[in-house]
Amino acid sequence: MVRIAGKTVAAIAMAGGLLGLGALSLAFRDFALQWEPVPKSLPGHDALGAASGALLVAIALMLLIPRTRARGLLVAAVFLAFWSLVLHLPLTLPKPLEVGGWNGTAEPLAMAGGAFIAGRELQGRSARWAAYVMGACFVVFGLAHFAYAKFTASMIPDWLPMRVPLAYVTGAIHALTGLAVLAGVQRRWAATIEALMMSSFVLLVHAPRVAAHPGDRLELTMLFIAITLSSSVWLFATSRSVDPRASHG
Repeated sequence: MVRIAGKTVAAIAMAGGLLGLGALSLAFRDFALQWEPVPKSLPGHDALGAASGALLVAIALMLLIPRTRARGLLVAAVFLAFWSLVLHLPLTLPKPLEVGGWNGTAEPLAMAGGAFIAGRELQGRSARWAAYVMGACFVVFGLAHFAYAKFTASMIPDWLPMRVPLAYVTGAIHALTGLAVLAGVQRRWAATIEALMMSSFVLLVHAPRVAAHPGDRLELTMLFIAITLSSSVWLFATSRSVDPRASHG
């Protein structure tokens, strides 16, 4: 019962993140900035950006309705996987040693993975491979925190002490939870710790920045991405698929 309630709350939170991203795309007739890197030179760019926003809003509404939630999660998974594998990955592969490119690919892939896992409630081998994808994404997030520690520290509120060491600590937590998921060691605990940390980023980092700059499109986009990403990890953490005992077969 607790797991089902957690999955419901996570799906509703994801709806909020996608709804925010969709509203921004409709308002600006544009894609989700660097998270949806579509060239401005693309014919019909503005109309396609608005269409992307409309699709995100439609997915969010599907997630809010219990009867259509599972289907909405699968549609979200397909669309977000498109961001990762079609928009980001071709930009990442020519520069395989740049962590930033892999981080850009991993963020929408993790969002897609959480939505897909929750939408299908995978079992056996499929669950195991889905967990590998999520774990790999967590490791990439950790590597990005190490590679860009000063930038990560600049996002941390001033009232928190030792911001650069804190950036390394959060990077280590990303990496360790990812390795635990990859190894099948206490996957649910590892995913829950990852989800809790990502949720803390929403509350401690992104929400205050939006409150300080309420009309800033980039800050709003980062907030909605953070909400969507953290909720995707909660969807993974509360699914049957995360349990190693469900992953044999």
